[in-house]
Amino acid sequence: MKKRFVCAAALAAAILFVFAIALRGPNEKQELFKREVEAHASAAQTPMANGLGATFATGTPGMGGGVGRNASAGASASAAAPEESAKLTLASMSDSQVDRYLIKNAVVLIEAKDVVQAADLAKGFTRSVNGYVSSSHEAVDSLGLKNETLEVRVPANQFDAAMQSVSGLGRVLDSQITSEDVTEQYVDTDAQLRNLKKTEERLLEHLSRTGKLSDTLLIETELTRVRESLNELEGKLRFMSHRITYSTINLTFKEPAHVEPITPAESFSLGQVATQAMRSVSGFLQQVMSVGVWVLIWSVIWAPLAAGGIYVYLRFLRTVGRRLG
Repeated sequence: MKKRFVCAAALAAAILFVFAIALRGPNEKQELFKREVEAHASAAQTPMANGLGATFATGTPGMGGGVGRNASAGASASAAAPEESAKLTLASMSDSQVDRYLIKNAVVLIEAKDVVQAADLAKGFTRSVNGYVSSSHEAVDSLGLKNETLEVRVPANQFDAAMQSVSGLGRVLDSQITSEDVTEQYVDTDAQLRNLKKTEERLLEHLSRTGKLSDTLLIETELTRVRESLNELEGKLRFMSHRITYSTINLTFKEPAHVEPITPAESFSLGQVATQAMRSVSGFLQQVMSVGVWVLIWSVIWAPLAAGGIYVYLRFLRTVGRRLG
């Protein structure tokens, strides 16, 4: 009898415990799910934890042969515990010789006798090394000198050969070469991209497992944000990869200034002086005759006025004379 009572009490306690868990389970499960989603989202914003080590370990395609050279170490590090993974990442970063990602640009001014031929040779060399011409402009200045400007993009490993080739097309008047190191920016962007892809995969797994509408809406909202960030980072990474892979060279070809012949000093000529004197006299007589014609035509106005003035003046003189006499 006592054993039956104990078994019945234990069974009742078990039923009450299961019922309590059933009541609290959904809320706790939803709260844990939200925390996990937030953890994935925050992980995407901190790429230096996993992404940087993975980037240096596995390498990234681009000029310079990639960032790291130990892919197997990176794979084992991602499978190990967090502390061991951090140690392997630091070890791989210190042991590997990191190649730099450089964006090279050059501006060259060349004086060439035949501008068109020099520009055509530069275009031909660019195509021969699998490069391309991004822009071209031809012009003629006020002195009638031709000049042509080209912007060519050549593979980074052909940059030095391209510079040597263009220097032989004429006399180099000015040459400037710049290099921009974007290694840190490239690695950081690639690490963010890797973490966002992992976050996207985990969100898709949760979406396939969940059956509640609230969880589905929450996952889809977060998935939309993650994919927008992915598209932005992929575009940025493609742009940097292209700038790293293809170096830019701005070429300006100009014709040399034409040498004008020196004109000798003119010698004295009596006939030339006499001719200039006769032209001067002829010009003076023409001006006198022109003035006479103007005076004659305007006499219909100034002649009566002058006659009236003279008449008034003479009468004034007579009046004064009579008073004095």
